Amino acid sequence: MKIGIIGGGAIGLLFSHYLSKKFDVTLLVRRNEQLQKVNRLGVTLKREDCSNTAYIHTERLSGSRMEFDLIFVAVKEYNLAPILTTLTETHAHIPLIFLQNGIGHIERVKSLPHHTLLAGSVEHGALRENDHSVIHLGIGKTNLAFIRGKSSSIEELLIQYIENFPILLQDDYEKMMLKKLFVNVLINPLTSIAGVKNGRLPENPHFLHIQHKLFEELQILFPHMKDQIHFQEILDICYSTSANRSSMLKDIEEQRKTEIETILGALLMKAETENHFVPIMKTLYELVKGIEREGQGG
Repeated sequence: MKIGIIGGGAIGLLFSHYLSKKFDVTLLVRRNEQLQKVNRLGVTLKREDCSNTAYIHTERLSGSRMEFDLIFVAVKEYNLAPILTTLTETHAHIPLIFLQNGIGHIERVKSLPHHTLLAGSVEHGALRENDHSVIHLGIGKTNLAFIRGKSSSIEELLIQYIENFPILLQDDYEKMMLKKLFVNVLINPLTSIAGVKNGRLPENPHFLHIQHKLFEELQILFPHMKDQIHFQEILDICYSTSANRSSMLKDIEEQRKTEIETILGALLMKAETENHFVPIMKTLYELVKGIEREGQGG
């Protein structure tokens, strides 16, 4: 099976390396510099004291014929718009899997002509070291759920066992994405503002208090999730990824744009539309936006 992976960031490199063990993978990137490095040096994955390189065919996204059996879209939500334009020109029978954080992109991807769309929730910890190397910080799993359609390509993907890289199919994409959203909201903004690793949040009573209040605000916005996810599950994830620096913290440290809009911005719009009061969420949003602006020169 031929798989295309759009995006040469941490998740794109991680997926390219692991999926190439079982499938014919092509990594699709925007920059010539990254294209040349990956084609020459391969994709190196580092985990604990091990290092392994997989040689993966790489193409410029703009020049690819996009003749794949399946495409993963592994760019951040704020870079999604031009990708969606490109995807409208691909064959509608190709299943598309979207790996973005938050929920802000779901309605937009539904406008694509493709018969089969899936949402993905990635629980691995990954850090891009450079254009051709990724550090696998924590082994998790990838959850997939159909937004619409069905596909034999997805069945083939699921039956292939890849060590340290499980892929599971979930029944309800909305609940799956909301569970991931709860995790992102309770971890990413706080770690990026405080400059701490995930494990410090439940260990510091002040951070823990804010997390609990955030959890209550999320339950106001999504009352049907009360029996679907519990606060202790978030704390367990903080502990299991205690040494990880969240993706938003890494973006702040490297003075890049964050995903605060798709993680909190979309929720604030929902709160305003439904006349809900979510002061903690609003404060964290403004703080991250302010820090982001300072890092980018105001």
